[in-house]
Amino acid sequence: MVPGLVFLFRPLSGLIDSFIGKLQTTRVRRMWNRKRRELVLVLVLALPLFTFPLGWLPRSWAHFRYDCSVPLPEIILAGSAVLGGTRLLRKALGGDTAMDLPAFPFKQRVIVPVLAVLASAIVSTRFSEHSYFGIGLLPRLCGNAAIFFLAANAPRESTGRIRQLWIVVAVMVAANGLVRLKFEPEFLSTLGNWDFLGVYLAASLVIGASVGGTWPVLGNLVLLAAMLFCRSRGAWLALGAVAIFWFVGFGDRILRRWLARAIVVTLALAIVSLLGRSCVREQWQSDVRPPIWKATISMIAARPLLGHGFGTYVAVYPQYRLPQYFLRRKATNVTDHAHNELLEVAAEQGLVGLAATLWLWGMAVWCGLRASRQTDGTERGATLGLLAAMLVFMLHSLVDVDVRYLPNQSLLWLLMGLLVGRGTAPSDAAPFTFRSKTLPWCAAAVCLILGIGIISSAVVHPMAADWLDRRARLAEERGDMGAAADYASRALVLEPFRLSTRYLLAGALARSLDMPARQMAIDQCLQIEEFAPDYADTTYNLGELYMAANRVTSALPRLRRAVEINPYNVDRRVALAVALRDVGQKEEAMQQLDRALHLQPDSQSARALRRDIQQERAP
Repeated sequence: MVPGLVFLFRPLSGLIDSFIGKLQTTRVRRMWNRKRRELVLVLVLALPLFTFPLGWLPRSWAHFRYDCSVPLPEIILAGSAVLGGTRLLRKALGGDTAMDLPAFPFKQRVIVPVLAVLASAIVSTRFSEHSYFGIGLLPRLCGNAAIFFLAANAPRESTGRIRQLWIVVAVMVAANGLVRLKFEPEFLSTLGNWDFLGVYLAASLVIGASVGGTWPVLGNLVLLAAMLFCRSRGAWLALGAVAIFWFVGFGDRILRRWLARAIVVTLALAIVSLLGRSCVREQWQSDVRPPIWKATISMIAARPLLGHGFGTYVAVYPQYRLPQYFLRRKATNVTDHAHNELLEVAAEQGLVGLAATLWLWGMAVWCGLRASRQTDGTERGATLGLLAAMLVFMLHSLVDVDVRYLPNQSLLWLLMGLLVGRGTAPSDAAPFTFRSKTLPWCAAAVCLILGIGIISSAVVHPMAADWLDRRARLAEERGDMGAAADYASRALVLEPFRLSTRYLLAGALARSLDMPARQMAIDQCLQIEEFAPDYADTTYNLGELYMAANRVTSALPRLRRAVEINPYNVDRRVALAVALRDVGQKEEAMQQLDRALHLQPDSQSARALRRDIQQERAP
């Protein structure tokens, strides 16, 4: 059977050889097969600059420019699978059953933590009540793991070029943001969020400090100037914490004795704590993070072992959100991250996932420290620079935006891989030989099918859905609700579990005066409730839609729940009072209005409704 297949595939072999021969003349083939260093350099360049390709355009030219992203981890994963399958197919057609493995030493202490993280995500998804969210995110996690092993497999002598390119790209990002400050109100540059930008600049600062020379110093001045315009407190805290760690552990050129450095740091922290105590207390009482952390801890307690499921935080968190959250500054109707990576991991993947994540982080830090002890001079500075940059990302994720978003998510995995590669002894991997001649064919087919499937489901569909979602928001902005609903519906055909897009569709349909359209809006809200109970203002909007359709009995429980979610919202209490009056519960309606007037004494709607009810109750 196998000789017959070989005979049938001889023409295909010629085509593949011709295609590979052409591909070998391109940079991509050279990067993948012979120069892994260049592929790492491409990632260092592309992740900050081209994850949001529309981010280069001015805001006046491209609204919602950060809604379209390029999923580079998924592209790396799909490319690895396709090229691996092609290589296996060539060997099978040539009758060769030996498969050369990468030169990276797959030792237990290196690969097991990564596999543990992947396994915890898969298991939590399997036993989740909202598994559809995790399934869509698994390719990205696997893509980040591929970036990790790619970086760990990069030649050690390439670290210098990697750091130099990193600084060049960071200066480009910073300069881009500084120039655009004249025309735009926010300092975002190409990363789409000032917290993403702030931590990236902070990590780049420590890498620049490790390079040495004149131009890195000038570049660091540009980065520092850019950080001054960032409103990311977490980036400054992470940078300060890393500076303290460096001074205590490696500042022997300033103070030779370790104990003296520790005493200096202790005294400095004590002084800062005394001076900033009132500021910390004020932030704790007014910032959104403390109530989010408390609610996330309640999520963890509800399902401590395996969590609620990978990628489900945005869907499950509203059921645990504290009402007091809405009294804090910057409170929003959607909370899509916990402002603490480890808490979010524990909430989604349970204590098992938390242990796996800590294991992986600890292994990367241990490899970095080990590599720094084994080298000296320039090499030691390079290792410490990479280690400090990785710690900046990690520490920032504990107090600010989690490392769940591109590009910083993949940059952290890349830094961990580089440190693991430097902290692990190199060895030559022996070629792997298939024991059966049919196994290469099967492995090639699996790799090719997997790669094509990832390209379709995790690259093409999300990018097309991003573009359609953006066009829907542009149509909504200009008041064309019909076009907005059409584009959003087309996006949901590709990505049916995009909550924000379905919410947009429901809103566009609800603004129509056509009753069938409003019924469709109700159906969309019910679908959102099934996917993610209490998501955004869906519960309240559903109650309002039922009231507009004269379905008061259906509206009443939704409006009650909306008031439970946010008891400090006057409009919700007034809407509930209207529904209560319509069903004859005027006493409770008056109680709701009294509470609304207590919250906002000058509320005209509450006063008018209260006056109407009093007139109805008058003899």
